[in-house]
Amino acid sequence: MKPILKWQYDQILKELILLQEHQTDPSCPCATDGQMCVRKHLLAIEGYVQETIPMEENEYYKEKLKELAGQAQAYRQQEEAALRDEAEHADLVEWSRDWRKTFEEYSLGLDGEEQPAEKP
Repeated sequence: MKPILKWQYDQILKELILLQEHQTDPSCPCATDGQMCVRKHLLAIEGYVQETIPMEENEYYKEKLKELAGQAQAYRQQEEAALRDEAEHADLVEWSRDWRKTFEEYSLGLDGEEQPAEKP
């Protein structure tokens, strides 16, 4: 995997992990001081994924990225409506976990596409 593509996937995975943590930690004051953590992470996921799509040459993962971008955008819009008291906040714990698992092995070259270099 090209270094820039690896970097992109690392950013996507980080944002998915942070979103999952914000959703599972009731002590996080996500809605204070204008933070809006869930919306922020969904925006970042959406942005990184949209940026990654043209870089990805593997058609399977390109389609997965497109799917993730669409879902992240829809959940972001739902979260924005919830922040305006027009909708319910979505539970994104399983969603973020499942998407992280979709890309984790691939980003490390462990899915058969590429293998990491062996240590001497």
